[in-house]
This record gives sequence, C-alpha cells and structure tokens, in this order.
Amino acid sequence: MMFLYKLAQRLARLHTALILGAFAAIGCEVPVATDQAGTAVQLLVSPKTSSLRTGQTTQFIAVGLTSTGDTANVAVSWSVTGGDITDTSTTSHNRHLSMYKSPTSPGHYKILAKTATLTDSAVVDVSTVPVASVAVTPASAGMVAGQTVQLTATTLDSTSAALTGRVVTWGSSNSAVATVNGSGLVTGVAPGSATITATSEGKSGTAAVTVTVMSVPVATVGVTPASANMTVGQTAQLTATPRDASGNALTGRVVTWGSSNSAVATVNGSGLVTGVAAGSATITATSEGKSGASSVTVALAPVASVTVSPATVSQVVGTVQQLTATLRDASGNVLTGRTVSWSSSNTLVATVLGTGLETSLLAGSATITATSEGRSGTAAITVTAGGGGGGVVFQSDWSTATGTSSNAVQDGGRWTSYWEFNNGTGVQLLSVVSGASVNGPGGLNALKVLQRGSTFAANLQQGPVSQGGGGPPIVPVSTDYYVRFYMRNDDTSPPGDHIVTVDTWQYANLTFVRKMGVSGGWQFVSSFYGCGYTYPVGHWGPGVTLSHGVWYRFEYFVHFVDATHVQMHPRVYDASGTQIMGDADFRQSDYGASGLWNGSQTWTLASYYAAGYSFCVNPVALTSFGLGNNGQQGAVDTGLPWYFAGVQIRTDRWPGP
Repeated sequence: MMFLYKLAQRLARLHTALILGAFAAIGCEVPVATDQAGTAVQLLVSPKTSSLRTGQTTQFIAVGLTSTGDTANVAVSWSVTGGDITDTSTTSHNRHLSMYKSPTSPGHYKILAKTATLTDSAVVDVSTVPVASVAVTPASAGMVAGQTVQLTATTLDSTSAALTGRVVTWGSSNSAVATVNGSGLVTGVAPGSATITATSEGKSGTAAVTVTVMSVPVATVGVTPASANMTVGQTAQLTATPRDASGNALTGRVVTWGSSNSAVATVNGSGLVTGVAAGSATITATSEGKSGASSVTVALAPVASVTVSPATVSQVVGTVQQLTATLRDASGNVLTGRTVSWSSSNTLVATVLGTGLETSLLAGSATITATSEGRSGTAAITVTAGGGGGGVVFQSDWSTATGTSSNAVQDGGRWTSYWEFNNGTGVQLLSVVSGASVNGPGGLNALKVLQRGSTFAANLQQGPVSQGGGGPPIVPVSTDYYVRFYMRNDDTSPPGDHIVTVDTWQYANLTFVRKMGVSGGWQFVSSFYGCGYTYPVGHWGPGVTLSHGVWYRFEYFVHFVDATHVQMHPRVYDASGTQIMGDADFRQSDYGASGLWNGSQTWTLASYYAAGYSFCVNPVALTSFGLGNNGQQGAVDTGLPWYFAGVQIRTDRWPGP
C-alpha cells in the first residue's frame, strides 16, 4: 500500500506542475472552424471548351489546388459573358459545381470562376438549333363571320422540343373566307373553309378553319369533372360543354384551355391535364368569352417500396461500400426527389452516412436500412477481419465477465496492467457492467469508472509501463496507429481528469481525453507537451458541450511525421454514427483572444498541420495506451461514473468515413 500511496503522490505532483500551472493562464473559449482557402495556389475550371445549342445546359467544375497538387477548400464565384450560370455546389470533396444555360442568341461566351486571389475560365460556343417542324394549335377551328380565333405556332427541334425566339410568318389559303395577322389571330370573313399556315425557317404547320354564319352565342361553359385528384405524372381528361342561354349544349364551338399554375398542372388543347408537381391549380375552358373551370389537386405519388443495392455485402474491416436506395410507386415507377434516411442495426460493426456510404468497423454482421415515407429496404452486411499489412493489434470489449473482479476489469487478461489506489478505504473505482444496463453501443459491455475525488485513482494499461511491469509495446516505436473507443460520461466534476492517455506515467506526451464538467454537460481537450508545454498550443479542444448519459465514438489517428514528432487527427461521432468533430473543430487555448502564437490567435489542428507544424513526443511512451481515473487534484467526489466500451487499436488504416 505504501508503493501505491507514493505513486499517487508522484501523479499529483506531476499534475500540479504540468497541468494546473499551465491552465492558470488559459481561458475557456468556444472554437470555430478555420477556412483553409488560402492554401490554394491554382484554380482550374473544367471543361475548357464546350459547344451548345441555344437554351441548352451543361455543368462546369472548379477545383482549387495547393502547391503539392492536392485539392483545397476555396470559395468560388461564377460569372458569364452571356447566358445564365448557377452555383449548384455543396463543396463536397473540394469541388465547386455550376450549371450553365446558354442564351437564346448564338455566339462565343466566356465562363469565369474566381476566388479572392485566383481566376480561371472556359469558353462556350453557342449555335442555334434548327427548326424541324411547326405545330399549330388548335389544329382546327370553327367560327362565325366577324369573330376571331387565336392560333398558336410552336417551333420544334428534331426531338420535338419547343424552340423559342424564332420568327414565324402566317398566311391564309383563302383570304376571302379567313384572314390571319402576324401573331396568328384569325378573323372570319365569309362562310367557307381556309387553311391557315405558320412557317418558320422553311418548316410549316397548318390549321383548318371553317367559317359559318352567325349562330346562337355561348352563354355558359361547363367543365367535367368539376374537381380532380392526381399524382405527379398522372393525367386526367376534362371535358368542356358550351351551352346557350337555355342550357342547350352547343357544338362546333372553339374551346381554349388554360392552367392557373402550370408549375403544378398543365393542360393541352383537348383538355388533357398532366400533374407536374404537388399543389393545386385551376383548369379553365373558354369559348366565345365564356369560361368554366375545374379544380385540380396534384400530390406526390407515395413511396410503395424501397430497394437497397447491393442487397448483400461481404467486406473486410476498414473498407467502405456505397449503397443505393431505389424508390418506386405502386406501379413500379422509379420516384426521385424524396428524402431517404439511413441507419445501421449494429453501429459497432458498420456505420452508414446519409449518402448511403457504409463503413465496416469490426468483424460481425449488421443490417443497413434505407427508409423513405415509412417504407424501407435493407442490405445485409458481413464484415470479416482483414489480413496482412497491419490490422487490429489490440481490442477489448469487456466480454469476459461483469462485476468487480480483476478478471472482469482486465477483460480476461487483455489489459497488461491494472491498479487501484483507494487510500485504504476499499472503495473500488473500476467494474464491468452489462451493455443492456447502460445501453452500450451494439449491446457491448462497458468499463464503469467512478469519480470519488482527488484521493482515489485507478488505471488500466496495455503495453509497457514506464514505472515497471506491463507487457510488450502495442506497436513498434514511431509507428502510425489508430485508436477508437466509445465513451459515455455522467460525471459533473469540473477539474480536468486525464482519463485516456498513452503511458499513464508519461501522459504528458499525449493525452487523448482530459474531461471537465461544465454547465449543461461536459467538454474535453487533447494535450501535447512531450518536449515541454508551449502556450497556447499545448491544449486543443472543441467548444462543443457534450451531453451526459449519451454514448460518443472517439477516433484518433496518430501519425509520425518523423521519429519524434506526430500529428494527431481526432474525430468524434454521435450515437447515430454522424461525425460531429474533426481537426478543424479542435482549437488552441484562448482562441481568438490572448492566445497569440506564430502570428495567429486562431489556430486549429487543421490550420496548424496545414502550416507544417507537428508535436514533439517521446515515441516510446506512445507504444502504450491507458484509461481510468487519475485522481485529479481538486476533483469533486460526485460518486458519478463514466464508461468506456469497444476499445480498438490498429495499424492498417483509418476505418472511419
């Protein structure tokens, strides 16, 4: 017991010298992400040349490049000398996308992309699409002498797509019966028949006109059905009946149709309505100045089925698979523009992003589900351990037993060092609880760690221990490795407990998690001072407040830039597997305030590494891994726990998304 007491005293002195002294000059600030656009030295627009017809569209991409040829995140603005360009980018993968629509006039146009300091351009040659045919509506019309009928000419290309901005000339085969002006307005002159012709670029379309003597005028127009419900893409036939003042149906009268909202529903010259988008529209039929209407309601076709492909996936740990969800209506038609949510039945084995990108984490099986409008489809995922080139070098899920025994806490001997310091009171800080009791990730058991103040400490360690004992190194000296574990914190003690470190007696080289209770939850920092503490770049932390009682996944990639210097890349994920923190969220001490270092007060790990900096460490200390409760000086005896689950250390690659 005397050895343990002296050991605790060494820890307390080390804490006081290296931590509390350093933090005396450090304030709590809320970090923000740093824009790294300044790293780009070249902007490239692609494609460089394009040929379009008038009114056509094409996509352009702008990418910022660093001096090493890597892509960089830059803010891009677009402009054109003719036509329209719209930024459609989400800056995913550092690409900036735009959609260009050519103008109605042919010519030579320039596309220009700019950042604050960089410029690049592309050229588009625009030519006119030739008229292939002319459609005249209505195709036939009856009228009385002295009345008028408006005809419409639509110029079409070879694919029957409508063309705009074309010159159309009109003519009548018999001007003694009917005349037509330059806009297609036909006037009845005398009883008889005439053919009205619309011509554009040598192509013509016609309408047959019959002129009669004055008849009984239209008094009302009835439209049936009076209302119609349809889904997008469906059609409904409406019928218009002109009637005289006595209610008698009239025949041979010209009826024109129109929609109050063609973005929702369109109608052709015969009253056929087509649903375009969800919403409401009024369809009107008009004859001789009298109108009738029908109310149309268009709804989205409901999702009837969801299919995920591939339906089965076999992969090794650390690989990814892009899954695709196909939505169909009851008729089997593919639906687009719907919201799809993704989930994993076992996030310990495999996670999935909102895009359907699945990542394998551990050997086992999981079901990935895509859901839209209450309908779901699934893919079965089977993950096996990878072979060769590294892989998992340490893993503990505390699956051996539950309870307070050394065998349970050390997970059947997986941890090479275990000790508890309790001041002779018999209080035990470490125990193993069932996954069901704490809603452990994937149902895994968890290591429970109690907070009992500064005179109690406990530790589990894998790898060599600098104070003697322990096992062999987890990884060779100065070797890159990846650490992943799940953590839930219910403790509210404010002082920073160093709970996840490398060698426990050498934690000053690298502390993965130093937690502290704050109002409404808890926060943490990661610390580097293997060659002495440097203000304000010794402690790095996100300003995000994490919630008590919630599991989070922590990932750290330790990369040796040389034998004694590292760049440590952290990522934190919420319970659904969504990444909520990364390099850009971990900020220097006194961010934006008094923490000036090398010309900046706003360093993040992302900008720090981008500037070529790294952290000095004792590489031997980094061949160990430890967690527990260090008995932080000033810690409050809350009696509250925190938990660890699913610890894994590997050397092959970063398995996260």
